[in-house]
Amino acid sequence: MSGKCQIDPIAPILPDQSLGGLRLRMHVTGFAHLITSLGVSKPGRYEMASPFEVRYSFGNGSVQCAVDVRNGKVFKLMAGPGYQGDFDGKLHVGMTVEDALRIQPGLHYSEVDECLLCRGIEGIAFHVPAVDPSPSEVPRLSISTIVVFAKEIDTLKGQAGEW
Repeated sequence: MSGKCQIDPIAPILPDQSLGGLRLRMHVTGFAHLITSLGVSKPGRYEMASPFEVRYSFGNGSVQCAVDVRNGKVFKLMAGPGYQGDFDGKLHVGMTVEDALRIQPGLHYSEVDECLLCRGIEGIAFHVPAVDPSPSEVPRLSISTIVVFAKEIDTLKGQAGEW
């Protein structure tokens, strides 16, 4: 084994740590071998998502990775449709919010963040496909994306890329 990280669409989802074979806080050079020829000879793509965020999408898009260009570190990893790994051995992309709430009662919808958060667990968010849904609509929706993120990005220094 070469020791290089590889995309793993069945890896467990670990809040504030990892998803899909990639780790939060790792430097982009740690997975440059996955980026080389992305969208040319390897399936996937990359784009500037905002002035300081480059987003890499691997394979069919089931794993996405966001890098802060100011420090070169991964700050967000996203599991989308096709991702088969799960959080806490139970929550996964595609399940209904209603089912997720039965399994994880700490989940709650944040209208401010427009996603589901889990009380007492930092560094994970569950997104639904609707934009600004009414709270009564949320349980009937499916989880479209599970995001793990470096919790320090929500600080003033983190917003400035100093983490």
